[in-house]
Amino acid sequence: MSHMPSPARRSPESWGAIRKLPSGRFQASYLGPDGQRWTARTDAGGALTFDSKTRAREWLTKTRAEIQRGTWVSPTDRAVDAERARQQAPIPNFGKFAAAWVEQRRSGSGQPLRPKTATEYRRQLAGGLAELADSALADITPARVRDWHARRAAVAPTAAGAEARLLRAILNTAVTDGIITSNAVAGALTRTTTGTPHRPPTHDELAAILNAIEPRFKVAILLAAYGALRISEWRALRRSDLAQDKDRYLVTVARQAQHIAGAWVVGPPKSAEGRRVVALPAGLSRLVEAHLSTHVSAAPDALLFPPARGVGFLHDRQFADAWNVARDAAGVRRPILDADGEPTGKFQSDVREHDLRAFAATLHAQSGATLRETMSFLGHSTTAAALAYQHAADDRLREIADRMTLPVLT
Repeated sequence: MSHMPSPARRSPESWGAIRKLPSGRFQASYLGPDGQRWTARTDAGGALTFDSKTRAREWLTKTRAEIQRGTWVSPTDRAVDAERARQQAPIPNFGKFAAAWVEQRRSGSGQPLRPKTATEYRRQLAGGLAELADSALADITPARVRDWHARRAAVAPTAAGAEARLLRAILNTAVTDGIITSNAVAGALTRTTTGTPHRPPTHDELAAILNAIEPRFKVAILLAAYGALRISEWRALRRSDLAQDKDRYLVTVARQAQHIAGAWVVGPPKSAEGRRVVALPAGLSRLVEAHLSTHVSAAPDALLFPPARGVGFLHDRQFADAWNVARDAAGVRRPILDADGEPTGKFQSDVREHDLRAFAATLHAQSGATLRETMSFLGHSTTAAALAYQHAADDRLREIADRMTLPVLT
């Protein structure tokens, strides 16, 4: 009876040996000039394995050439040399380390940072964190971070919390790299906010906003308030993203458009779960149809909300002008007055555009949706919840959509 060879059995080579490990990778070994058998090692002394037998054989060929030239150094001595070089190397300052961190940072799926995220990180490094740029990483102590944060939070507490989160993430990498031994940023410093109350609009306020908004933006407000779409998502919608399903519209959210560093960047939604299909309440179909016939050209790739000049996408500023007029009319944005009762040019806003998503989430949950359905509806779910949404869609989401209270429009 024949037997399969052990996966760990050495394969004889013309020089050295290769064996396949239980993991499926390959390990190379050889007899050194010192009479000892050595397995492949990194310069730092860690185990080095290969994804193919060919790569393992190439490594053996290179090592044999070093022995023949007289340049071979034992793995033990090479690790000692590497450690000595690491200790003698100058410790990078925070600014240079942070800049490289942003460039090299990867998501859990191995993807680079999204352009908007990278731009925001660079803005924070050039802003609130700029005073640390020339500091050696080892000089960023807990006491110094507390002092920085106290001064920063006194001016901009929410920004201080966000910057502290970025600083903590960067220093975590420095700890992993062995440059510093501990992280100087306490977790509590990452949670500071202004505490400014923001809330979803009431039904009456939403109706007032809808009645006052420029007509071409009415459906945009409805997509945010009843479909939970972000502005970056709804401005990227095209006619082909709408599908009529009996008496309602289904909206496919497959991309977002963001204006970053003077250019439009079009990519997938904020997260993998952001790719979704949203069922709008059947009661909104008449308004959607009126928008399509009045403001959208017939081409399948026509934008639902084209920019005023017909180039790129609708810019935040173009929407903000109409949005602010509507908020003023609804009484959810008021001018801030100085001590003499004169306008300062600043405003107190009770309802932000993003609060329309909170309205959608609240209404969706109150309409009987489970937590998992609501999180999937928002595109803020875990992978498991997103998968569950695919199965829960159809009749369940239509039923939930029809329970959502609609605004009274004039």
